[in-house]
Amino acid sequence: MLKKISSLFAALLLLPMLMQAFSPGFNKEEMRDMIAICNSFTFIDLYKSDEAIIPKGYNKVYTSGVFGMDNRYQVYKNGNVAVINFRGSTAKQVSWLENIYASMIPAKGTMVVEGENFNYQFAADTIAAVHSGYALGVAFMHLDLIDRIRVLNSDGIYNIIITGHSQGGALANLVTCWLNYIKGKDISIKNNFKTYAFAAPMVGNKVFADEYNRRYCQTERSFNIVNISDPIPTFPISYNDSASLKNSIWGMLFDRESVSTKKVATEQGILMFEDKLGQMLRSVSESARKRIIKNVGDVELPDYKKEFNYQPLCNRIELQEAPYPKMLKDSTILQNDSLMRVYKRDASGNFTDATLYKSPGWGWQHKPYNYYVTILRTYFPSQYAALPRKYLPENL
Repeated sequence: MLKKISSLFAALLLLPMLMQAFSPGFNKEEMRDMIAICNSFTFIDLYKSDEAIIPKGYNKVYTSGVFGMDNRYQVYKNGNVAVINFRGSTAKQVSWLENIYASMIPAKGTMVVEGENFNYQFAADTIAAVHSGYALGVAFMHLDLIDRIRVLNSDGIYNIIITGHSQGGALANLVTCWLNYIKGKDISIKNNFKTYAFAAPMVGNKVFADEYNRRYCQTERSFNIVNISDPIPTFPISYNDSASLKNSIWGMLFDRESVSTKKVATEQGILMFEDKLGQMLRSVSESARKRIIKNVGDVELPDYKKEFNYQPLCNRIELQEAPYPKMLKDSTILQNDSLMRVYKRDASGNFTDATLYKSPGWGWQHKPYNYYVTILRTYFPSQYAALPRKYLPENL
């Protein structure tokens, strides 16, 4: 009897340790591991292997086929925790059409995809609305996702982290909602989900975002990691939010070097575009829908909502800019003695005239590897110092 009590006591002591491996709250180690995993697809595309970037202890057990608009995901295991990682946008046109298809549909309804009904729910409030393209992306993958989660459950794994970068981050946020609504129905109620979305565009209106924040952010189950200079998380346009609208409009119309022009725009001037902008976005979105149908076959979605008021999600972890390597626009300066005498240099040997160096393109701050490097530099300085590659040459 004493032996049984002793064994029970030991098990009770062990239980909190097991639970601690998957608990609510921001965890910088989890964030680091998730952005490393988000780089898997990039490394496979560039180097045919992701071995150099996958964190120790994580084993890839599944890579899905390609669905609908070139969406794909992976499943990893690490002890009693699994990870579902959604791929971001690819170079294929249909992948970008998913982003552009930004008309809002109700957050609860029915789609018809590949001749089958998909009864979906991302929020409870009937006023809540979500991004058509990303919701359609979930629809194409939903049956396979259910199968994968059931396989994980059959292996005794119920703790699942959902992650993705860019379009993959948007899908991660929507899938988080959908999975929590089908718990106890299509999947076990014992499943626990936690989300780290990186560089994700916005996925729903204010009512949707408010519910998401109550259910997943305030409970410390979802986090959105954003580089403050990355333009992608500011999209799609939110035309009922004048400040967001100004940034988005001017960011679209002007390049990085002239972005300061937005400072001279008044709210009244920008808001004059509201009606025209709504018409334009609806037209663009409808064109995207027609082109998607040409690629994937007929799809039926609920009627569009008459708004484009996208709202960012809470639990926003902000990162500083990723440093861009010093590269001269004209390296022949180094062989010109007269110019070398003219241009001043600092203690590190770099020219003080910043115009001599190349500037990063608009997409530099959005690259998944640069998110990884910035997270190491911010949260794990010793690991950053030991990192052999501070940037990927292919990203320059």
